[in-house]
Amino acid sequence: MAGGLRTAQSAALRMAFAVALAAFGVDADACSIGSGIREQDLTRSYRSSDEVFVARLTSYRVVAPAPGGRYMLRQSDYELIEAIKGRPASRGVLTETDPAAPLPGNPPGPACGPWLLGPTAVGAIALIMTRRNSLGGMDYVGIDPFSRTLDPAATPADDDLELILRIHLRSEASGL
Repeated sequence: MAGGLRTAQSAALRMAFAVALAAFGVDADACSIGSGIREQDLTRSYRSSDEVFVARLTSYRVVAPAPGGRYMLRQSDYELIEAIKGRPASRGVLTETDPAAPLPGNPPGPACGPWLLGPTAVGAIALIMTRRNSLGGMDYVGIDPFSRTLDPAATPADDDLELILRIHLRSEASGL
């Protein structure tokens, strides 16, 4: 009985939180990305990405969005180090929306992201997963939220790259 009561209270609390966030124009699930199981999240990201690659981020800038955009954009140029999946350009530009930097008249977005790009990432080596999308007749490349910089001193980052390479080899072997 006590377990059922706690479950009901927990559900009621989650609902109240979601309603409160909705009142401020924030999607309650906006930051609830992934399952929390790293291998599962990286596998899903790999499979849904058109390109997966390792690159060095060489610059950083903040730019205004296209007309109708609600948030400033963060951009970084990159130099390809290794293509893992797809055919990424040897040099290119990555762009992320910055929901913490709304244009005048727009509310701030969810308190998560941008995921990869920032002033401290210049010079960093990054594992990048992208998807080609289309919005309002414009094509763009979206950065998967599980993309990340790889810090040679940090073992988890190395583990993530190793995991992506294993996922890639399994996918090639199975024809996915």
